[in-house]
Amino acid sequence: MKRWSYVAKGCLWAAMLWFCGPGTASGQMLGPVSEQAVELGPVVVTATKTEVPVKQVAASVTVITKEEIEARQVTEVSDLLRDVPGLSVRQQSSRGSVVSVFPRGGNSNFNLVLIDGVKVNDAGGFYDFSDFSTDNIERIEIVRGPHSALYGSDAMGSVIQIFTKRGKGTPRVEASFAGGNLKTFEEKMDLSGGAGQVDYSLGLGRSDTDGNLRINNHFGVTTVNGRVGVTLEKALDLSLAVRYTDSDLNFPTEAGGDRFNGRRLPLDPNQSSDQQRLVVSGKASHALTSWWGQTLQLGWYRRNFALDDPFNAGIDFSAFHSKNEERRFSLDYSWNLTAPTVLGVSSLLTTGFAFEREEFDQRAAATETDFPSSSANAARRDNKAGYLQGQFDWRKQVFLTAGFRVDGNSTFGTEATPRVSAAWIVPYLGTKLRSGYGEGIKEPSFVENFGDGSQFVVGNPNLRPERTRSWEVGLDQPLLQGLADFSVTYFHNRFKDLIAFIFTPTPGCPASFCNVQKARAEGVELAATIRPGYGLTIGGAYTYLDTKVLDDGGIESVVLQKGQRLLRRPRNAGSLTIDHGWRRLHTSLTATFVGQRPDIFTDPMTFVTQRVTAEGYTTVDLAGSYLLLKDTRHLRELTLFGKIQNLFDRNYQQVAGFSAPGITWLFGLKGSL
Repeated sequence: MKRWSYVAKGCLWAAMLWFCGPGTASGQMLGPVSEQAVELGPVVVTATKTEVPVKQVAASVTVITKEEIEARQVTEVSDLLRDVPGLSVRQQSSRGSVVSVFPRGGNSNFNLVLIDGVKVNDAGGFYDFSDFSTDNIERIEIVRGPHSALYGSDAMGSVIQIFTKRGKGTPRVEASFAGGNLKTFEEKMDLSGGAGQVDYSLGLGRSDTDGNLRINNHFGVTTVNGRVGVTLEKALDLSLAVRYTDSDLNFPTEAGGDRFNGRRLPLDPNQSSDQQRLVVSGKASHALTSWWGQTLQLGWYRRNFALDDPFNAGIDFSAFHSKNEERRFSLDYSWNLTAPTVLGVSSLLTTGFAFEREEFDQRAAATETDFPSSSANAARRDNKAGYLQGQFDWRKQVFLTAGFRVDGNSTFGTEATPRVSAAWIVPYLGTKLRSGYGEGIKEPSFVENFGDGSQFVVGNPNLRPERTRSWEVGLDQPLLQGLADFSVTYFHNRFKDLIAFIFTPTPGCPASFCNVQKARAEGVELAATIRPGYGLTIGGAYTYLDTKVLDDGGIESVVLQKGQRLLRRPRNAGSLTIDHGWRRLHTSLTATFVGQRPDIFTDPMTFVTQRVTAEGYTTVDLAGSYLLLKDTRHLRELTLFGKIQNLFDRNYQQVAGFSAPGITWLFGLKGSL
């Protein structure tokens, strides 16, 4: 009952603000209607929370469209993120295993992940992309650099936002079926359309596959998602989006993986996990006048995760079972105020209030051992914030965005985070010169704040948030009247107050966790696209990254060592994509290169952890589709499609000790009515 009481109070408070706002519903819709972005051409929403043309954005932005997703036949969002400059993506082993994303040298919990405007990170920032499919996705926006000035905690290194498809036109039904090696089967069905003031889309997908390991290595995921929108008199836009995911994974690897130095490690025949995620996004955008608009966003997110590891002699020391549940209710209410243009200067002011409540329940037990144990913990925390942002442009040539946010958190107190960015489009040349400075924060996880309920892991309620200060300069250059474009960005990050686990508490740190470490990361991001015509597009990206631990907190750990590089971040990484469409045939080839990088390996017998060097690798993926029928009888289209990943069957490891899959292939049919 308590859970629903604060939801009701939050909704009531928001409704009072909404209906008490002065003015009447008249004029045109203002920028906050993010769902309309796909109708307005090349715009981006995530960088400012308002619709801004990509060429006018001063931040480092990448937009992945539904056309790119379809051309590459990509099933998982993580495969798309691999080719984004500045992002380093690591999957532990086969499909379904943990996927971590490291933004610009930051930790894997430095990404804020949003689905239709609602935060879906675990408390403390981490998000596992392993079961995030591309089903029913309109586009993905990635904004690199800290953006806590708008979004608060977790937006330390990037903001990754996924938008659900918005239906339009006459009803359309699409269905596909595909099969491949490793006993892989994928089935999808989508329904979308729009009539008058209402639009809708619904997607249902199921994937099953075995992994590359010989026993206990199956992954299955069911995804249900949809969106419905209503537009009233061009002054009020309402939408509701829901995404539910249910996945299960059988994985035989322990902490050391399945191999090390050429020798095979024991595999667990019974270990498994089960996960459900639910995200609900409700949004309303209302034009009070032609220059004054308001937006209300309500969000609900729940994640259930269970781990089951029965006892197996010679592999396990005990049976282990755990169940975790996290819940989050969020509210964001904002105004957009457009000022008259004076001396060529246009401005848009955004101000808002945000509220968030997080809850956590954990249960764990180790049995069938001489030393059985159990633990349980439950906690909750609140965050209230206010933010202000101003966007200014002079004759569509000079652009300035500046703002800040103040968060009041029930655990870490009050924090203020600013950000400023600017861009200048050089006349005649079209060159965009841009720069930016920002600060970011990341709140501790529930375990870091409150412990796990056992006597061995004691939480620290006095932890400060982790912090970053970052600046960047860049250049975007269109060439040959749109036939090509090029961009380069230099960035510099300094991370401080990083939270570390303390094995032996001290008077200065009486708990298991303390803010004691510092690091830096700097590098260069390059991206280029060439469109020579004849349906051919060639794109490439490259990232040079240099990281260094500045202060290890005096902890004797191989994970962070003073003067050493940060783990799992390659110094050199890049990708090349060649996309070609010719009549009914569409092909796409992607080559991805990842250089050497430091990593760690834990021996499962001795529990000794050591630093190792993970070898670099290059993989090549090939995808294609051929339109068999078009507007024939009752079919709008019938398409044959397929893809081959790791085309040359490379033997490599994304994470030291864990084998990555060899060559995999998938072929199928897709039809639409």
